[in-house]
This record gives sequence, structure tokens and C-alpha cells, in this order.
Amino acid sequence: METLTRSVRRILLFFFAFGVSIYAMQYLNFDTGTLILSQKGKEIVSQWPWQIGFYGHIIGGVLALSIGPFQFLKNFRHRNLKLHRGIGKIYVFAILAGSICAFYAAFYASEGLVAQTGFAALAIAWFFTTFRAYQAIRAKDLESHKRWMVRSYACTMAAVTLRIWLPLGTFGLHFSFHDMYRAVAWLCWVPNLLVAEWLINRRKFEL
Repeated sequence: METLTRSVRRILLFFFAFGVSIYAMQYLNFDTGTLILSQKGKEIVSQWPWQIGFYGHIIGGVLALSIGPFQFLKNFRHRNLKLHRGIGKIYVFAILAGSICAFYAAFYASEGLVAQTGFAALAIAWFFTTFRAYQAIRAKDLESHKRWMVRSYACTMAAVTLRIWLPLGTFGLHFSFHDMYRAVAWLCWVPNLLVAEWLINRRKFEL
């Protein structure tokens, strides 16, 4: 039963990680005429600092989201330790760069201060948890590294949970898009970290 449960967790994690990564890559065609970007106005999307912030966090997020699950595969890590370390370096760099870009882009989020603060706080949590994971492995503290990596990937998975909460709230619970977008700026990552702490307490570090 435990083996079946672990297999289901693997399938779901990879499905959502790759699914959302592929979806997010649509923004990398640099078409500012899409519905979401067109709402921000040409004056904003034409500015190069905003473009670096927006596309930087997309690239960093897609990279971290898609390679992150491999780091939790116990057998893969043990058989390919050098590759695990290489992927880990890419993961850390993608997030440290992507979170800085995300922090800047957060101040241009739609729906005002509540949403902007929520996404900015996510960017800080994303940076902090990943940096602590990096510090821990540099200090050869494997247990602390595992715990902080779970928290880091919980923040990375905000890209997934955002796309679950938003349609659930608007179409399922019939909240307005504006209200739900403000709420989802916090819902997409705070519950993730709570689940991460639950997994850490149960020592569910690996797949």
C-alpha cells in the first residue's frame, strides 16, 4: 500500500510540474498581446525592467518546477549523485535569480496592494527557503538540507496551486475573479508551506 501511495504521489507531482511548466512556456513567445499581459497596459509591458522581472521569473520558475521533482527521487539520487548535485545547482540558481525577478514583478500584479504584497512575500519565501537549503548542504547538514528543500519546492509549487485555486474559486465557488485573484496571491503558497511542515514532521522527504 505504501508503494502504491508513493507511486501515486510521483505521478501527480510530475504531471502537475510538467503540465504547468508547459503551460507557462506560452509566455516565452514574448507576445504582450495575451489577455493577462494586455491588462497591464502597453506602457508597463514595454519597459525593459518589467520585461526582465516578468520573463526572468517565468524562466526561473519553469526550470525549477520541472527539474525539482527529480531531486526527491531517492533511488535516482543514490545512483546519480553527481547528476543530483548538478541539477541542484541549476535549481538553486534558477530560484535565486527567478525570485528576485518575481519580487520586482510582484509590484505590478493586478488587483492592488493585497495581491502585490502576497506575491512579493512569496518571492521572499522562495528565495529564503532555497538559500537556506543551499547553506545547509554547503555545511554538509543533510537533514536540514532535506527539510529546507521540501519548503523550497512547496513555494515553487505555488505556480501549480495558483492554477488550481483560481478556477476553483471563480467557477466552482462563484467568487469574482478580482476577489479570488487577491486571495490566491496568498492561497497559492501559504497552505503549501503548511503541508510542507506536515510532510517534514512525518519525515516524508522522498518519493
